[in-house]
Amino acid sequence: MCERVDPETLIDLAQDKVVVLDDDGVYRYCNAAVVDILGFEPEELIGADAFELVYPEDRARVRAVFDAIVAGDRETDEPFEYRYGTADGDWVWLRTMVYTPAETGIDGYVLTSRDVTEEVESRRRLETIASASADVFWMFSADWSELLFVNDAVENVYGVSAETLERRPQSFLDAVHPDDRPYVERAMSQLSKGESTHVDYRLGTEEGSTTWVRVPGEPVIENGDVVAVTGFARDVTEEYRRERQLAVMDNLLRHTIRNDMNIVDGTAAQIADRVADARRRDDGDASGGNDADRDDATGSGPGSLPPGFADAVTDHVETIQRVADDLLTTAEKQRGVIEMLNQRRSPRPIALEPAVEAAVEMVDDDHDGPVATDCTRSVVGQSDSAQGAGTPDGGNVESDDWNDGGNVGFDDGSGDGTARANVADAAGVTDADESVPRLVASCQPDVRAFTHPEIDYAIAELVANAVDHATSTPAVRIDVSAVADTVDISVWDNCEPIPPEERSAVTDRWEMDDINHTNGMGLWLVYWVADRSGGDIAFDTHDDGNVVTLSLPNADCDETENTSTPTGDDDRPAIRDLSAISND
Repeated sequence: MCERVDPETLIDLAQDKVVVLDDDGVYRYCNAAVVDILGFEPEELIGADAFELVYPEDRARVRAVFDAIVAGDRETDEPFEYRYGTADGDWVWLRTMVYTPAETGIDGYVLTSRDVTEEVESRRRLETIASASADVFWMFSADWSELLFVNDAVENVYGVSAETLERRPQSFLDAVHPDDRPYVERAMSQLSKGESTHVDYRLGTEEGSTTWVRVPGEPVIENGDVVAVTGFARDVTEEYRRERQLAVMDNLLRHTIRNDMNIVDGTAAQIADRVADARRRDDGDASGGNDADRDDATGSGPGSLPPGFADAVTDHVETIQRVADDLLTTAEKQRGVIEMLNQRRSPRPIALEPAVEAAVEMVDDDHDGPVATDCTRSVVGQSDSAQGAGTPDGGNVESDDWNDGGNVGFDDGSGDGTARANVADAAGVTDADESVPRLVASCQPDVRAFTHPEIDYAIAELVANAVDHATSTPAVRIDVSAVADTVDISVWDNCEPIPPEERSAVTDRWEMDDINHTNGMGLWLVYWVADRSGGDIAFDTHDDGNVVTLSLPNADCDETENTSTPTGDDDRPAIRDLSAISND
């Protein structure tokens, strides 16, 4: 049977300094830890005034705390820190808790102290760095109800003082641009849930000047629970200003290219006309013309063009014109994408039903000729044809019934290319119009995604690509469905598989270099919209073509309001020519 252990022996084994003081602050007991922490033997301290070894600048404060506890004017559940002298003349930082006789049953006040010198010095170094930094260092409680730390830079960047933040921890939101506030609140919610964040947003108002800040954030997790959130905010306004300046230079460069290539194209056309004129003269001379038909400007006459010369020049001219046209088209595509990206608008809750309708309308307006369209609502759970899609590198999904939900037009099995008629009839298209594109959209009602307002442009780009690249009558189906915390927008087509180099480029699985490159500007637009919305883009194939799926955060999983409807009534530039951002 074990002998009873002396409690004093157990206390001596503790690594914290444990002492007992009387009402006057005189040592009545010290455990063995005073040797390791202070370098004194316990007997050296018994009977001494404990406050004599407190650092002079801290002494009055520490004595006031102790006296308030003895008088019953202060709670004992809050630790306090101070510097204390050691036997060799140095100073250590102690964090002390005081327990009253009522709590312990001991005749005296029990003080437990821990050496926190390294912690305090580390914190002081951080505070020194933070005080000298233009970045805003911050830490809040997990629910953002308490400010734990912020440096003085917060007033320069956010225009709010640290004192104000202590009283109203979320008052910094008042400085956030109204359009970006839902975006910031969503990031705050993600941090509270234990997710890392990295956001750029504006400070300021719609009428006044704005400042751009970049704010990475991290949750502080202890024992599996989020106990705090921390990060910093950096003013990146100059970076955005430089980007705008580069955009201006890009516009000037593309304007110069456009003008010069128009000259090249026009000159090539003149050459082609002169060659054609000379050929006609030669043909006339060969049939009985005379020297009066000689071209005074060139001196050409009968037989002036060598055999095959006119054909060779014509081929070269056509090559020049084709390359010039391609270069001009590429410049226009780039212009469309850059204009959208330079708007720097933040994600927000977007109702997808009107966004899909707007996308279909864009394609219809831009297409040369009629388009048969049908946009319908689906009941919850009906729009499930996209399930199984979602591999960024491209996979194959079941497709037996992908074109049944809206009767999007494919061959009916007879092989004569006749498309199903109900969508065409709805658009006033006859069965004889076999080349008319068929577009069908199915969307669950009231589905919202937390995404960039350019989502309708991205959907329109995918549909336009499908229409432009179909080798037979274009048939496209758009399915929108909400699955848990994600909204999937799937675009099915009957095109040849999207080239792997273009899929891989936009999913970061393939690096462009001077030899290999992709001109899929449209797919880049779709990728950027998805990426900046916190979503993803995936490519799959089915038996008849491709399935491209945009996966976006479900706005209804967050406490976000003010649903936006991107139907052209906002401040975005109207798309006059969708081909300017196509994927040709």
